[in-house]
Amino acid sequence: MLQYILTESDRFSVAELAQMAVEGGCQWISLSLPNLDDAELKQLIEPDVVEMCREAGVFLTVDNRPDLARELGLHGVRISQSWLMSHADSSPMMLREELGPEAVIGIETADPGSVSALIPADIDFVTLPAGFTPEQRREFTSAVNAMPGVKMPVVAQGAFSPEQAAEAIADGCRGVAVGRTITDAPDPVIATQAILAAL
Repeated sequence: MLQYILTESDRFSVAELAQMAVEGGCQWISLSLPNLDDAELKQLIEPDVVEMCREAGVFLTVDNRPDLARELGLHGVRISQSWLMSHADSSPMMLREELGPEAVIGIETADPGSVSALIPADIDFVTLPAGFTPEQRREFTSAVNAMPGVKMPVVAQGAFSPEQAAEAIADGCRGVAVGRTITDAPDPVIATQAILAAL
């Protein structure tokens, strides 16, 4: 499984990047545009990007903006460790209550011991912080897979080449979250296709 972490580009618009990722076969786009406020991001993706993803059957999520995800009817959110730390009045359980049972919610964590605590909130996947080494990935996924009754998909994130993405899957991850490798590629369509082929 490939999540395309759509980041800002000097060459392409948000809509163009989303379109190229979809053309390359990507089925999941997560918007990561922290330099834009909600109004600016909403203007960039509505209605074109939102409708394109709906028509193509592509998941569209957003990083760290649960209110915007709910307002626009997006599929869900990816939540970073830093967001949870800076929003002490929130929690995975509150996110689930806010977004509803159908929303896709992912939580970033570096601690495999925290995964079991996410089960009551019905969290859909966990994302490893960027920079995890292969050994750290293997230790994390082994620990999660050994937990009784826990079947939480683990997603590695980073600027992976196709070969590195395949290694992350071999290390026990169920998917990869890739941003700049696609955004900065000479041809984002081909870059997307190459990573999917490696997976």
